[in-house]
Amino acid sequence: MSDLMDDDLELRVGTLQLSTDNAHADNRRDNASESNTSNRNKNQLNANPSVLSGADSLSSSTSSFAGRDARTEGTINSRQPNEEPERTVYPRYDVPFNRENIKDFFTFRKGVVENAIQDCITALLFPEDGEYLGSWLLTEITLWDNEKERIVLLTSRLVMTIKYDFIAMKQLDFKKTYLDELDTIVIGELVYPPSSLVPRINGIATGVTTVVKDCVIDRFCRRSSGSDGEAKLFDPKYFEPRERNLRGVRLMWNKGEPLSLKTAWNPFSQDVPFLTFASHPIYWHKDPERTKESLYPSEQEREGSLEERAMYDMETFAQKLQRAIELMQTSVCCIHHSPIVIQSYLGVTSLLHNKISLGFFKVRGKFSF
Repeated sequence: MSDLMDDDLELRVGTLQLSTDNAHADNRRDNASESNTSNRNKNQLNANPSVLSGADSLSSSTSSFAGRDARTEGTINSRQPNEEPERTVYPRYDVPFNRENIKDFFTFRKGVVENAIQDCITALLFPEDGEYLGSWLLTEITLWDNEKERIVLLTSRLVMTIKYDFIAMKQLDFKKTYLDELDTIVIGELVYPPSSLVPRINGIATGVTTVVKDCVIDRFCRRSSGSDGEAKLFDPKYFEPRERNLRGVRLMWNKGEPLSLKTAWNPFSQDVPFLTFASHPIYWHKDPERTKESLYPSEQEREGSLEERAMYDMETFAQKLQRAIELMQTSVCCIHHSPIVIQSYLGVTSLLHNKISLGFFKVRGKFSF
């Protein structure tokens, strides 16, 4: 992500040089740009204490979304002829859960999500809500860094977030956010503040889990080779700090104002002026190249699988949201491409909550909740 910020800053400096007619002004502006660049590089995350406001985002755009998809392997076509090929600037994606565990999610079962979405559309959307644009099952990330399973409906006037019981197949709660109230949308990598202990704690927890599962359980159950087991058991890389390694989109209507202490320190507050979404874990387990019906799917089967996968994809939702904002003549919303800061500094409870998927409806041994 730092590579992306540097590239954007270099492009801005180049624009200043081309648009200046006076040589003396060139020198003054170049010096100012260099000093600003060095200061910003030192404080990449400190310049964002607000991704709550988005005002300090270093790169923004309202029309260049297509070139910034985290899962595309291509690079941005802005290099000079003699420049080295640009490396992928987006983080790698850690696939959440494995193929077997993902089947415990009730939403992984065929037809469950489609039926739930149709139920919500029929019961909750009315003509005055605007033209229906799409629906998704996404992960909402709360102010306290808790992941929760949510149905999201998008119309030309609003975004509706729905809490749905996928076991009893009924709506539990919903919230409408009108597009003309939004002032900022931020699309980018989810990151923690520099002083946060969450990456370190997450690394320790992941390392312990990996050692127990891959080295102890597999050694007794699968009879893995002794040399490989020893190498895995003492590999310090398992315990390195782990960032989110995930992209998200944040919708804000706080007009650049910081959160009040009453809202920021109340885990049950309903007045948080932003929503943060990421892709649902099922997204990484819907294979568009292979369907259950055939090992060699036809073109129609692949297209159907791609459409099903897009239902869990935050990037698809963000693209359609951006188009809806652009079509609103009265909208003053700014769209920024920059890191989204999750203001979590210790995060023990959220780590436990997310590790055991308390925000998702799934089978848990003899119980389901």
